[in-house]
Amino acid sequence: MNVMGYERIKDAVVFGFEEYIEEEGLNVAQTSAKILEEEWRRVNDSLFTKTLYFISIAIESLKYKEIADFIYSRLDSYLENTKFEEHIDKNEIEMLMQDIQKCKKLIDNKGEYIIRETSDSAKSRVEYILSLKAD
Repeated sequence: MNVMGYERIKDAVVFGFEEYIEEEGLNVAQTSAKILEEEWRRVNDSLFTKTLYFISIAIESLKYKEIADFIYSRLDSYLENTKFEEHIDKNEIEMLMQDIQKCKKLIDNKGEYIIRETSDSAKSRVEYILSLKAD
């Protein structure tokens, strides 16, 4: 599978939050899980795409002053990523690195957001989705 471009992934996450929260009335955790589930092939395509999805979901979540526990608990590992696949465009890596820095600043503002707890079954479902292999 070809890596989906930076802008398309970012737009997909922003659109997903707008659609699921504002139009369907889902909360941040439900929206985050739904995006990961619907986009699992792209999410699991590469370290770059997985990092971009997690960072983008975290940034969008924090705009709503909360973040799902299953995103928050994994975020540290994605915030530390600096090396990605060689075939990834350098400009896209630079944009992702800027997003990582933005996310670090947002996440450091403790008290500005809540961590939304989810059920064990929701966490297991996300874990399963993230373990799937892309074609």
